[in-house]
Amino acid sequence: MKAVILAAGKGERLSQGKDESKPKPLIPLLGLSLLERTILSAKESGLYDFTIVVGYISEEVVKYVETNQKHLGVNIDFVENEEWEKGNGLSVLKAKKTLKEEDFVLLMCDHVFDSSILKELLGYAKNRGSKCVLCVDKPENVFDLDDATKIEIRGNKPKSIGKRIENYNAVDCGIFYCTSEMFDALENEIGKGKYELSDAVQCLIEDEKIEVLDIGGRFWCDIDTPESLEYAKRKMLDSLTKPTDGVVSEYINRRFSKRVSKRLVNTNITPTQITVMSFIMALASAAFFFLGEYKYLIMGGLLAQASSIIDGCDGEVARLKFLETDYGAFVDSILDRYADGAMILGLIFGYWMLNGGISVWIIGFFALTGSFMISYTNARFENIFEKSVKTRIPIRRDMRLFIIMIGAFFNHVLAMLLLLAILTNIEVFRRLFSMQR
Repeated sequence: MKAVILAAGKGERLSQGKDESKPKPLIPLLGLSLLERTILSAKESGLYDFTIVVGYISEEVVKYVETNQKHLGVNIDFVENEEWEKGNGLSVLKAKKTLKEEDFVLLMCDHVFDSSILKELLGYAKNRGSKCVLCVDKPENVFDLDDATKIEIRGNKPKSIGKRIENYNAVDCGIFYCTSEMFDALENEIGKGKYELSDAVQCLIEDEKIEVLDIGGRFWCDIDTPESLEYAKRKMLDSLTKPTDGVVSEYINRRFSKRVSKRLVNTNITPTQITVMSFIMALASAAFFFLGEYKYLIMGGLLAQASSIIDGCDGEVARLKFLETDYGAFVDSILDRYADGAMILGLIFGYWMLNGGISVWIIGFFALTGSFMISYTNARFENIFEKSVKTRIPIRRDMRLFIIMIGAFFNHVLAMLLLLAILTNIEVFRRLFSMQR
């Protein structure tokens, strides 16, 4: 199945105070252009064939996409609408010759959205036969309601659409599943001198050839103004917080890591390179711990916490730029274990050099093995008890490194290692008994 993306507009309101010669599809949003985001969101939903309708400064848009096509990993055809100022319905009709009567997905290059919306739409449309489907949302979820295309729905059926209708109770998200009926409606309306897509949708509504799918409040945003662009940035950065985040990540680390990631996405630094940077910081922390003295403990503690913060940035950048891979996650997991081992060993050795005694080695052994066993059991335990059991002791890696920093600051290395040993091993045995039950 193909996806048709409308990328013909100028975007005058979005270019206010900026380079007005830059076409709207190439406006950057957290490291990717609006057009790239639309393509990659659709690709994440399982679509790999695209028709992009271009218009304003079309040669610049085409050149940009062709330069990045290998990175995008999709097949792209371009269609030019030289009359792009007439209305977006004409742009959709221009794509007809590339589709061969097949069903297609219709997207707007200036609409960013959660890819799960498109996945659900594809599944829904597959079971609905030969009707077009339009994704809709509730008005209260829309950033700029005045400019939105409103829809009146009665009895789960659309009745009217337009920017100025009064009795609306939903909003058009700009995400469609289309059959050939869409082109029939477009040709009919354009023949009357009506060039907007909403005119054709109204025609389909009247003929009862289109349905609506409520997206349930999931994220989407129509990027039309600098304000809506900033809103989308905030929402996307807020979405980086994960349900599996530990207490320290949720309330401390993410506050810093999201600010760092916001800048890193605009560079060529890859998520794996960020993982390596975090690992190097952890090794530097371990080196200071090996020296043992209090002033070095403080420096090591700061680096341990900084490493923990940067460790969140690799995943954030990967999600923002659609660069998540199993390999990257695997590398991150391996380097985290090496880093944990180096820091705990550094604490043990540094304390022993200054104070002697065998107790630090015994306590440190249990702190080290407990930390490794927490990580080893984590994935399998959460897969089995994902919804029914919550972690009672917040002893994820973010908490462990935070404890290390606090222990280093207060110069209580032995107490800190003892606390790690107790908390990690209690949690491992709790998981073991939970599995048995």
